[in-house]
Amino acid sequence: MRTAILYSQKMREYDLGHVLTGERYERFMRLFREKLGDNPVFEIVEPGYATEADLKLVHTEEYIRRAERCESRDPYDTPLSPGVVRAAKLLAGAGKLAGELVQSGAFSKAIVIGGGVQHAGRDYEKGFGIFSDVGICAESLMQNYGLQRILILDTDAHAGDGIYTIFARDPRVLFISIHQDPRTLYPGPSYRNPVGEGEGWGYSVNVPILPGTGDLAYEHVLDTIFVPLAEEFQPQVIIMVDGSDTHFMDRITRMGLTLKGIYRIADKVRETADKACQGKVIAFAGSGYDPEGLLFPRGWLASICGLTGLEVDLDEPYPFPPGYRSDYGALEVRTIVEVLKANFAPYWRCFSSS
Repeated sequence: MRTAILYSQKMREYDLGHVLTGERYERFMRLFREKLGDNPVFEIVEPGYATEADLKLVHTEEYIRRAERCESRDPYDTPLSPGVVRAAKLLAGAGKLAGELVQSGAFSKAIVIGGGVQHAGRDYEKGFGIFSDVGICAESLMQNYGLQRILILDTDAHAGDGIYTIFARDPRVLFISIHQDPRTLYPGPSYRNPVGEGEGWGYSVNVPILPGTGDLAYEHVLDTIFVPLAEEFQPQVIIMVDGSDTHFMDRITRMGLTLKGIYRIADKVRETADKACQGKVIAFAGSGYDPEGLLFPRGWLASICGLTGLEVDLDEPYPFPPGYRSDYGALEVRTIVEVLKANFAPYWRCFSSS
């Protein structure tokens, strides 16, 4: 049950000059070493850069060349520079290696520190993301190892529109995204919670929830959507995209999770993976934005501990806001879940009988 932590000091080059800065990687690793550095469950593995062939698993050659020329079409959110593009290739290489380490049996879990590109597509950069480390990981497992059933669970507060576009037509990938309603957050209301295309129709399950939604409501979504789908789909591996931007003090989003809530999401993934796919999980922990840099290291660590079943003492770095409720949004989420189950009942037996 060993867990690989994919990290390199070179990742610090992924610095976009705004809320996503390069220091976040080292800041997390300091906390990790302080809390878990002596635990034999973990091994820090230094990834290499993605090759041209690795990038082409997902991205077009024209796009790769444009990125290398640092000609960004999303300069406000995703400015390009030689260092940023190098670091993007490193994260992409880490994503591919994470899949290989788990598939080889050397590790039951692999976690890419700072990874989890959600918004970039096959031929465009977007929303802080350049090369899809998640997409490259999944595509490598299918093309190079013959996997036929991969479940991607995206619990980042933002809808994973880029991941969706990459796999929208592929029934080998079941994509579940739990996110703040896009009408209130990037990528915006144009992302209307699609359900897939062509042969992939019914294999994209988007769960838009209200700003402020707390721990108990998230757990209800996991129990009623994620767990039944995983039991029916029987994935060969689970890929998880998360971080800490679902926390109530994130500076960009407006969700209501606590550190315990973040831990519980990952713990639920661990429990489900143990039953469905011999505990195999590949995780990308990269989101979370707070000016003091106190929140995201704790959020990432909470997720890692949840995935590995370890207890760790993590005090909330900020006080609860006035009127905070861990059950906020619970009633609304129940309504959303029932609508989703009815909509997806034609595609999934687990919903047709309930």
